Amino acid sequence: MKKFTAQIMCVLMSLLLSIQVLAQTATTATVSGTITDSAQAVVPGAEIELYNPATNQRLKQTSSDSGKYVFPTVLSGTYSITVTRQGFRTSSISSFKVEVAKSYSIDMTLEVGEVQEVVQISAGAEVALQTTDSTVGNVVSGTIMPRFPALTRQANELLTLQPLATPAGEVAGSRSDQSTFHLDGIDVTNNSVGGLGTYAQLPVDGIEEFRVGVANPNATFGRGAGAQVSVISRRGTNGFHGAAYWYHQNDNLNAHTWDAKRLGRNPDGTEVVPEPELKDNRFGFRLGGPILPWRDQAFFFLNYEGRRFPRSSSIVRLVPTDTLRQGILRFRDASGNVVSYNMANSSLCGPDGNQACDPRGIGLSPVISTLWSNLPAGNDSTAGDGLNSTGFRSNVGNSLDNDYYNARADYNLTDNWRVDAAYRYFGQIQNGTGLLSIIGGNVESLEKFPNRQNMFTGGITGNFSSNLTGEFRYGFVGTRTATDRFRPNASAALLAIPGTETGITDGQSHVALDLGALGGTQSLLSEPIDVGTQVARKQANNNKNHQFNADMNWIKGNHTFQFGSHIRYLPTLHIRDDKVVGALGALVAQLDSGRSVVVPATGRPPTCSGAITRNCLTAADAQQWDRLFASSLGLIDNISVLAVRDGSLNPLPFGETLEADTKLWAPDFYFQDVWRILPSLTLTLGLNYGWQTPPSEKLGRQSVQVDGDTLTVQTARDYLRAKEEAARAGNIFNPPIAFQPINESGRSGVFDTDRNNIG
Repeated sequence: MKKFTAQIMCVLMSLLLSIQVLAQTATTATVSGTITDSAQAVVPGAEIELYNPATNQRLKQTSSDSGKYVFPTVLSGTYSITVTRQGFRTSSISSFKVEVAKSYSIDMTLEVGEVQEVVQISAGAEVALQTTDSTVGNVVSGTIMPRFPALTRQANELLTLQPLATPAGEVAGSRSDQSTFHLDGIDVTNNSVGGLGTYAQLPVDGIEEFRVGVANPNATFGRGAGAQVSVISRRGTNGFHGAAYWYHQNDNLNAHTWDAKRLGRNPDGTEVVPEPELKDNRFGFRLGGPILPWRDQAFFFLNYEGRRFPRSSSIVRLVPTDTLRQGILRFRDASGNVVSYNMANSSLCGPDGNQACDPRGIGLSPVISTLWSNLPAGNDSTAGDGLNSTGFRSNVGNSLDNDYYNARADYNLTDNWRVDAAYRYFGQIQNGTGLLSIIGGNVESLEKFPNRQNMFTGGITGNFSSNLTGEFRYGFVGTRTATDRFRPNASAALLAIPGTETGITDGQSHVALDLGALGGTQSLLSEPIDVGTQVARKQANNNKNHQFNADMNWIKGNHTFQFGSHIRYLPTLHIRDDKVVGALGALVAQLDSGRSVVVPATGRPPTCSGAITRNCLTAADAQQWDRLFASSLGLIDNISVLAVRDGSLNPLPFGETLEADTKLWAPDFYFQDVWRILPSLTLTLGLNYGWQTPPSEKLGRQSVQVDGDTLTVQTARDYLRAKEEAARAGNIFNPPIAFQPINESGRSGVFDTDRNNIG
């Protein structure tokens, strides 16, 4: 296979050195055709001019010996085309629309006469018919895009309106993360989330065209098997055009939520849970036009869009009932009677029901009593079990504010060469509803989700000769996201709960208390400030994409060739203080029964049976009793903290974060030949090849799976092969699994580069 791959690479390199190539790209379109006379004989040497009145740009070609012409890199817009040849009347089409990533075949017929005589032709439906490749998809223009029902005002949503697309973003049977988004030729796909996600904002008021290919993409698109989305941003023209807009949604026009309405009103007439606040404002403007000192040459486009969304959301937490706050556990026995167990003096526990539940006679822990005193009283009896826990329902403000800026400049260096550059910035801050403080009933969000995006693009496009063109483009896309949350051990310090001090001075001065986080899918009771791993963890990402594009186009006889390379350099930084479940970068004590704390039979009421039906505990309630018993008495089941090591497995101080500072390369190359055999028959052949290197970590903080005995690397292929061989021999294959730092494994990457990706 390696020999075959090397041969393919040699062929590709030969093609690179010997041929430059053509057809539409992700940022341009192609206009081609044949010039004939009235007797259908080809007309060589005819001059064809493609004119864009919006930017005063004129592109010129001369028909070949076979009467053919090609404009390989045409920007989207409305054009006129004029054909002149000595001895023939001038033939002209006054207006036809060119859309991004499409090819147009426009054949013109010249009549004998004077050049001054003009034959005006109307562009028919055959002009828009794509005949040079079989890509299936639609284009949505920027003029009608703002009128589409896009809830988020983002063009990404328009993908779901294409044929063969599902609402979740799957296209033509592919997975949702297989679609590729290009903005002005630069890849902005968010492969982390897939579907409609992009690493750059695509507001509909800043888009010129939105093109989706849902099937049969040409060779220029080789990154994924799903939709190929080409987005072209708006650019300025010789006329000043702009718009200002404001979209508003108001809760005064909405009905109150049923969950809040059913709780009724307080004695003073106020609602127990007020109506959530919702006032969503989206506003902005766009303006484009010529840069006056260089009219007909230089153009600008500006776009700003902001959102102010001071929303609130309904939340519910489980708080202890009044009796549980006194150290009294309540359960129903087999007869349906509610039995109260005061842990300080009750003698209803033990196998015979004649022993004290708490042999110490203390009952409710003073630490837990102080913790619970910070919790509000319940107001929703439909949540919780109604005996030991009840619901507290309220609203929490989780506002969302963002700003988007876009500035683009285009400049026509000559009739044949043009440059463009654009810069975009997006900033958003959002309050969440996961990590909350409900101290005293005052609900406050203690988590923020900042999001920052930067994008720069620059390119130059032009003609080296009448049949050779090129487009060179650089793009930088950077996105920084974070989950910024209040630390659990800081909550213990804030509440000043006695007994939670550790005496440590390096950021772990207190230990947070987690009530009943084990043994169930959610906490048994809420804390005044949430401390669970899933809602208290902190994370941050800084992802970058440096992309270098080179696309060359060449026409030779009946062939139009296209060759290109798209090279991506992808540095990423990921930081977190959790290992998904079980531990944070802060000391957390779990008050529960499950791992270390085991409540003996003497510590709970007798189990109900056929002979015992009163003052007993049903088997289904046994675990619930153990968990409440341990939490109320302040029994620590375990204390967890994230332990981090460096690239050599040396331990780092508690509180250090997990970090992965990686980089990788992802180049791809393509070659394509569009062979127009007959005016009604075109054959398109293409080859695409690319690979992706494994991510390398700056400080070697990566590991590979190895055999625990031999320390040899265990790949999936080797492991399954050995397992199969052992099974066929009737043996058991179960080697110990261990992990080894990448720097000690003798490997250059955590996986081998796959060099067999040929399309």
